Amino acid sequence: MIDILVVIAIIVNVLVTLLGLTSFSLGISTLIRQTTQANNIAQETIEAVRNFRDGTTWDVDGLGTLAMSTDYYPQATSSPLEWQLAQGTETIDSFSRKVVFEDVMRDLNSNIVESGGNYDPNTKKIIANVSWQEKGRTHQVEINTYLTNWRQ
Repeated sequence: MIDILVVIAIIVNVLVTLLGLTSFSLGISTLIRQTTQANNIAQETIEAVRNFRDGTTWDVDGLGTLAMSTDYYPQATSSPLEWQLAQGTETIDSFSRKVVFEDVMRDLNSNIVESGGNYDPNTKKIIANVSWQEKGRTHQVEINTYLTNWRQ
């Protein structure tokens, strides 16, 4: 009789462990899928900003005229199909995306520096941020790049 109880206890422990591992695996799988989606949205955001830069004049209606440290999001126009930048954040399914622009400083060797350099009016730091909620926790993906006024 005691042998049967021991076997049942072992089987229950194994089943509980397997259920826990399955639940953990499903959670990780969901997080990986969401992170991949967020990375794709962030990359699309960078490409849309690059397309916007290419279709505008830097210091007339382009990146050189945007407010720094302000949230924007890319928005496609219908006719002709072009990317524009609207202020605020955009919700795509359960993801929130925004892009922020920062001024760039360069040292005497023209290397980009965080501070202490000379302001470069023809370069902007682009920060694409995508965030989402999952099980009460906020997750985010951020991609940074630099774009220049290549037509100067």
